[in-house]
Amino acid sequence: MMSQTVTQKILARACGRERVQVGDVLFPEPDLVVIHDGYACQLDERLAELGARELVHPERVLVAVDHQVPAATPQVAERLRALRGHVERFGIGHFYDVGRGGNANVIPVELAVARPGMLAMGYDIHVTNYGAICCLALPVGFDITGVLAVGPTWIQVPATVAVELRGQLALGVTVRDVAQRLLRALDPAIADYRVIEYRGPFAEALGIDGRMTLCNTPMEVGAKSVIFNPDDVIDAYLAARGHAPADRAIASDPDAEYERVIVVDVGQLAPQVAVPPRPDLVQDVGEVAGTRITRALVGSCAGGMLDDLRQAAFVLRGRRISADVTMAIVPASQHVYGAAAREGLLQVFADAGATVFPPGCGPCAGGVGGPLASGDVCIASITRNDPGRMGAADASIYLASAATVAASAVAGEIADPRNFTATADQSTTR
Repeated sequence: MMSQTVTQKILARACGRERVQVGDVLFPEPDLVVIHDGYACQLDERLAELGARELVHPERVLVAVDHQVPAATPQVAERLRALRGHVERFGIGHFYDVGRGGNANVIPVELAVARPGMLAMGYDIHVTNYGAICCLALPVGFDITGVLAVGPTWIQVPATVAVELRGQLALGVTVRDVAQRLLRALDPAIADYRVIEYRGPFAEALGIDGRMTLCNTPMEVGAKSVIFNPDDVIDAYLAARGHAPADRAIASDPDAEYERVIVVDVGQLAPQVAVPPRPDLVQDVGEVAGTRITRALVGSCAGGMLDDLRQAAFVLRGRRISADVTMAIVPASQHVYGAAAREGLLQVFADAGATVFPPGCGPCAGGVGGPLASGDVCIASITRNDPGRMGAADASIYLASAATVAASAVAGEIADPRNFTATADQSTTR
């Protein structure tokens, strides 16, 4: 029998086939379809464009209100009221309103709605976070309307690139730094329409928060999806949520064929910063240290998990944010928000002079949290830094770990978190 990667096995199951080969054109049936409020507010109009009046599998659809949280204008409030009407009318199976969920790229993992071996499709590019628990998630953009109305959509089976992570992080270096540095190795020529499969002792030791971070960033260089194989870490995560262990049979076969294998020693890394205007323009923090900033943000589906908030709090504890800087904290979900409160992290942020906003996407998607003004310079743990992403087109956005963001907020300029005695990302390696 031909050996298969975990991606091939999941796609084969979703098509009712025993096996598939790279390059095959398939019409797989998704187990989960995810949309957020920005799209769902127009759901009836989108379906009408295809002549559809119903959803083919409403019980498989998840809608999360995460972009405009809470509604900042009467117009947004009206759109959200219309969205709630759509949810009721179409019989959508999973709905997470304001205060009941959070970021759509995070909560399906936390709530075990996305599970190992499933095939998910989403409107947003960063649904690939679900790969942290071995759920193959494919972003399909506006093709999501067809998925909602009909079900299967075509896909060509992608090749898989294995990324093997070894070594131990130095003090002050985090898994986000690993994720950003990988964008140097995973340029579009390597990553385009490929699935990135993580393996190696460092990757396998990571908790789910760290895995979601690693599954988030390769999309910025054209990857089709990102995934981890089932293992004990995933099983423990599922058990804590009352679910059975993952089926180990879906793991990549030992002799599965990869297009290439990339080996990275994380022990050699310094903190990383992506400079404007692209997330793949990554440099060591020392190359941009001293750049004055006016804004700082910890949040998003790439940097708003509990581990990220812990990193920021470690740096901020007992310190004050520079008088020239405004700092925002946006927990990725209600779960993260509640856990941060129980651990006392919110008090640390308040004492330091940061503002905590409701869980969701926050300013990363142009939502609540304060847009950047003309000339602002922001350092953030968000997903992208293209012009106009967070407000004024002439504002500058630098991307970094939560630890680097916090250190920079205190210093008033981009700063190396190692100088603030921030520890390595210990929480994500538990």
